[in-house]
Amino acid sequence: MKKLILTIFCLGVFSVNAQGVMALFEAETESIPTFNSVMDFWMSAVKTGMEMDDAKMYVFREQGTKNLKLVQWFDSKKAMIEHMDKQEASQEKIQAAMKEMTPMEEGTFEKFGETTDFKEASVWEYMPELSTTPETWSPLTKEERDEYKYRRVQFIDVKMNNDKAFEDNTKKQNELDKKLGIKYHLAVFKSVFGARDADYMVVLLDKSRFEYHKNWDERMKVRNVNDEWKEFMKADNLSKWSVMGESNWNRINKMTY
Repeated sequence: MKKLILTIFCLGVFSVNAQGVMALFEAETESIPTFNSVMDFWMSAVKTGMEMDDAKMYVFREQGTKNLKLVQWFDSKKAMIEHMDKQEASQEKIQAAMKEMTPMEEGTFEKFGETTDFKEASVWEYMPELSTTPETWSPLTKEERDEYKYRRVQFIDVKMNNDKAFEDNTKKQNELDKKLGIKYHLAVFKSVFGARDADYMVVLLDKSRFEYHKNWDERMKVRNVNDEWKEFMKADNLSKWSVMGESNWNRINKMTY
């Protein structure tokens, strides 16, 4: 179990302010408080053992489920591999840090093992050229970003040889929105591996699910009276790609590492 946890948390944030990759790991838990306790303990030891102040680790909960999403940002695939190698090489220091820490309440780790089921890991490449976040998200302060706890996430299955069509379509949509004065936080990722056949992940960031729907309604009111947008929407894209799944994630702020 210990080795499994070490492997999991070396993957582990979701920050979209530069080009790079995002590692995503999914877990299902029957006890958020227990998961939180083990995360706090483990990440404190990792940060001490690896001598780093910010592990860039965030945790989200998928609304209406017991699923947690652990995400971590790296500047590149090379940086991700270097991080994993460094963590592996720091195991003695991490274990030593644990011994110096106040122990978790007796039985916590055992309960963690009983109530937590680890799922799939995947890695995604951030596509700034398909996203609006370089212009809308990057200028925000950390405090402003922390207000955006909600993520609307879509997984896209693109038919054979239609990656370019999907990417061109996304760019065109962003261009039209910019002409219409529409601004929102959109981050697009392309699958590197382990994505359950999904080719892209499209993420909209907002303050809450309510705010997302309100803002979406306002965007559509502007779009639907625009002739260029109407023409754009006539394109037969459903035959080229489809939404495999859609979910709502809410950030658990206290599990920020």
